[in-house]
Amino acid sequence: MRKLKGIKAMDMHPQRKHMSKLRSFVLAGAAVLTLAACNQQQASAPQPAAAPPPAATADAGEKKAGPAGGHPLSEGVSEEEYGEFVARAEELVNVPVNDIVKSIRLNAQATLLGKAVYDKNCAACHGEDLKGKAEAHAPDLTDDDWRFSGDDLDSGGITKHPSDIEWTVRYGVRSGEAYARGVEADMLAFDPQYRNEHDLGDYGKIKTVSAEDIDAMAEYVLQLSGQKADTAKAVKGKELFLDNAKGNCFDCHTEEGTGNPALGSANLTRKETFLYGSDKASIVETITKGRRGVMPGFGKTLKPEELKAVSVYIFQRALKEPAPPAAPATVATRVPR
Repeated sequence: MRKLKGIKAMDMHPQRKHMSKLRSFVLAGAAVLTLAACNQQQASAPQPAAAPPPAATADAGEKKAGPAGGHPLSEGVSEEEYGEFVARAEELVNVPVNDIVKSIRLNAQATLLGKAVYDKNCAACHGEDLKGKAEAHAPDLTDDDWRFSGDDLDSGGITKHPSDIEWTVRYGVRSGEAYARGVEADMLAFDPQYRNEHDLGDYGKIKTVSAEDIDAMAEYVLQLSGQKADTAKAVKGKELFLDNAKGNCFDCHTEEGTGNPALGSANLTRKETFLYGSDKASIVETITKGRRGVMPGFGKTLKPEELKAVSVYIFQRALKEPAPPAAPATVATRVPR
């Protein structure tokens, strides 16, 4: 653009008018080429590369720090932000996890550290999006289906707190730790040949149902979960489900089939929460061979602040209660005049 301004300046000076037409044509041609390069128009012949803009010459690695507390935490925390706006990781150690979520400073640090801990230790099974990986039979950590009951006194464990997640992360599920979750029960294999040592100790090799009975119970589970089912078989399956000498399924899953959080048993009315598949073949396999899911405890591998941080991070992303039902679609009606 300087070249264009130069041409106009020359035209305004009379003493320059005697310059040859050839020089004018040369300058005008150079100006056209410059404009073409700026607009990145495709030329019929190769053109020299345009000089990089001034911004490209700046240090790309240099990151301009925003005002304290004025940018997303995902961009990192500058040194001057610690204190008033963000707590340091070591400050989490002596604060109960249920109080961390009440503090802006502590919660900010827990969010940062918790994501890093989750990505390193949990994402392999539960996924980067916390939705759970089907091949790992890991639950979705973002829904409202809390597999195990909480410790809230007033609600009898229905209301959940970060400390409930911390317990699971610390001790695991059937991990061999003394305080692990799920040790009270698992999904019994109705075919004795598939029973684990734990179930053999409790039930021995007694067989209470046949393959035909298992097929009927699977149909009833399909019906409970809102799927297409054989009605006649489902009727028989329900009888076995409620028969404490045969299926005895209600003992863990309740008579309504909604599951018992104290035991960690599945809610059979919600097929999206089934960890081993909700199709009939998967259900038959579950009843026949049983299930005994395991999650390791991290109490001996994570630092105290890491345990609390990852518990807060997961708690933030989980639904605390069922999502409200979608509002019915409204149909516009014409009002007669």
